Amino acid sequence: MRTGGRPASFTVADVIAAGKRIGLNELTMQRVADALGVTTAAIYRHVPSRSALETLVGEAILGELRLTDDPAQPLVPHLVGFALQLRRFTHDHPGTAGYMLRLFPRGQSGIRLMEQELRALGERGYDPAAATVIASGIATIALGVSVAEQEQAAVAGSEVVEHALTAITGSALLRQAKAGIPHHTSEDYFMLLLTSAAEGLVARLPPGAPIPAPDQPQAPAGGPATIPITEKTP
Repeated sequence: MRTGGRPASFTVADVIAAGKRIGLNELTMQRVADALGVTTAAIYRHVPSRSALETLVGEAILGELRLTDDPAQPLVPHLVGFALQLRRFTHDHPGTAGYMLRLFPRGQSGIRLMEQELRALGERGYDPAAATVIASGIATIALGVSVAEQEQAAVAGSEVVEHALTAITGSALLRQAKAGIPHHTSEDYFMLLLTSAAEGLVARLPPGAPIPAPDQPQAPAGGPATIPITEKTP
């Protein structure tokens, strides 16, 4: 940390670059200040808050995400591919999944990604409102699983895991369940979960179907496919 002498000269771009090197999981004003060799007060003169710092760095990281889409790809495989791209990017950039889950979009990078996916779903028959429901649902599940996978990786091989495995052996039912699950990778599980989610969302809200009002009753089995939409409360 810089404690005296002539003030170091740096820009917001330097702050962002330092923040990207640190990563969203470890990002603090102090760590950025240490990386630049300045005081935290100097950082605050460029960035007003920890939240603003996170947004600057998070949007810079998301600016590197380039979603790909084959317009000829059917709807469900497209949604699963969208989810896989989010998973792989957030695994390569720890903390990004949590950043997106807390609030999205926050800036131009998030808006670009959201607009791109809405356009891709528009080409498959969805209006912007319904596309937002579908894309948000898939992204929320994909990012949530990504966060869980990274949390599990952080404790892999630790004493906590050993205690958990020991506890499982004490339950005959859990031993039976574990024995019946074929060997699979985390990506295998992700594919199963996201394929099922995509199939379910598309079945309930197919292209061209209207989004019902919150108090609209559900259609009986075999009737029009719709889903209820509720607002998030603060």
